[in-house]
Amino acid sequence: MRDNCARWLGPGDPESLSAALATRFTQVFEREAEGVWFAPGRANLNGEHIDFHGGRCLPMALRHGTYVAAAAREDGLLRVRTLDSQLDSGIIEIHDDAGSPAEANFPSWTTYVWGVLQSLRECDPEYDELHLRSGFGADVLIRSTLPIGAGLSSSASLECAVALALVGTGSPLGEEHGGEDFTRALTDELRAVLAQVCIRAETEYVGAGTGGLDQTASLRGAAGKLVSLDCRDFTVKRSDISFLLRDYRFIAVETGQPHELADGRFAARRAESEAAAALLGVKQLREALPEKPKKPNVELTLEEFDRLVDEGGDLGGHDAGACRRRLKHALTEMLRSEKIHKLLFGEAHGVDDTAEMIGDLMAGGHTSMRDYAEVSFEVADRMVETALSAGATGARLIGGGFGGSVLLLVRKNRVDAVTAALTKLSEQLRFLDAVPSAPARAV
Repeated sequence: MRDNCARWLGPGDPESLSAALATRFTQVFEREAEGVWFAPGRANLNGEHIDFHGGRCLPMALRHGTYVAAAAREDGLLRVRTLDSQLDSGIIEIHDDAGSPAEANFPSWTTYVWGVLQSLRECDPEYDELHLRSGFGADVLIRSTLPIGAGLSSSASLECAVALALVGTGSPLGEEHGGEDFTRALTDELRAVLAQVCIRAETEYVGAGTGGLDQTASLRGAAGKLVSLDCRDFTVKRSDISFLLRDYRFIAVETGQPHELADGRFAARRAESEAAAALLGVKQLREALPEKPKKPNVELTLEEFDRLVDEGGDLGGHDAGACRRRLKHALTEMLRSEKIHKLLFGEAHGVDDTAEMIGDLMAGGHTSMRDYAEVSFEVADRMVETALSAGATGARLIGGGFGGSVLLLVRKNRVDAVTAALTKLSEQLRFLDAVPSAPARAV
């Protein structure tokens, strides 16, 4: 029983939210929705700023996410509306030949929706069951239970929910399968293809430098399981962590400071890490480490970087110190991911020992986000320090940084103490249970 004034953000009941959204769709578009689709956000235990470098990431899909009600059109017109009170400006019409919504000064979130539509139209011809028919357009109504800009992948959740809605209303797969049958027809292979569709939408149409972690977690997560994603080839393994969750909880805490991946700072950090990779002669920094990396491998790679800099190596105009810090974050974050992967898939340990080891790695991850990736901020640093002092087993900033959320690992009998201590920092903080949940689906 919660006896403090912590503000908890619940995920809501999917069936009730779906029914309400379908009803609202009829009111908004004066026609019935053909269905409602849902895609979850994600919390990432480890692996920030390394998906685009081929590192291993360890996300979980959340119960919170984005719901999309949709119905097909045959005139190529895309009509979209969000019910988010801070973003809603009524129905926005995007014509088939209009170009990017950004060029028409439409709200930025519409580019994510439009980008998914464009990306689906360019889908791999091998997967003809996902191809949208000629002249396809759609009416789309959106509602999210995720806080926007909280580092919980609200943008990827939107992309993935829209992708399912468009496939569900405009493709052969959607024509042949409806409702739960549609969800069952989405094999892991098709989900991987759709993840790439959404990645392309964000990188090519939105202009954000995602590496694919968020979209993969949303489309390929699993209830009760942590996903171990190898971003070299996007293969996944899923670890049942129910043994850990019997005594511990993962909790995401929204800092109240929103972030925006397309504002340039994330791109700058990525560019500095890519300059370090180029100097080392690798395409992705994961190539600079052996298959089973250890701490001496990280140290040797940093020494090689220093040698190349001393010899006048080209960093494309980027500051050498900044590039080295980005390099150190990426390499040590990869090492932490491999340690957690080995912990979960290797020899069994006791619950408390496993939690303590994960907690130590989370704390190390936050330090690296603060000192080497340099994407943390004062509120997050104070939250991590306060949570650990109050008895949290682990705490770290998650997401792209410059805002977002802190992820906690807390023994159940310490939850009230930890949340109370954090609420004393700010009563505006919001808490979400980060429960590993099912992936994107028809509702």
